[in-house]
Amino acid sequence: MIKYTLRVRDFAVQAANLTSEPDPTGSAQTPTVDDPLNPARVTVYTTTGAAAALRIAQRHLNLIHARLAYNNPGSVHRTAADTVYAEARSRAEALTPEQRREESFHDLHSDDDALRMDALNDVMEELGELDT
Repeated sequence: MIKYTLRVRDFAVQAANLTSEPDPTGSAQTPTVDDPLNPARVTVYTTTGAAAALRIAQRHLNLIHARLAYNNPGSVHRTAADTVYAEARSRAEALTPEQRREESFHDLHSDDDALRMDALNDVMEELGELDT
């Protein structure tokens, strides 16, 4: 597993100054940012190279931005990804626990599907429906 650190500007990954180093733990880890309200740096872990690290980092930043836009309306300029996330949250909140559980098994085919699944997982986590 390689640890990649990328600079961020306005919730967009900056490919310049990408740094990488072997991850001492060797295990998969969740991407992290230095400041969820105004990230300047994102760290991701992957074995598939710098291009994958860029995609993973941008997807993580899109999710953080969408959560911020949902939880603090007006704090950031809304994007298309924010709308996908908000609509998916509203839909997930309207489902029964069994329907949410069934939805959680669906395949992901696009970045929008991944945002929808993140929204579903956020709702399930808030309601204590996720198995740990």
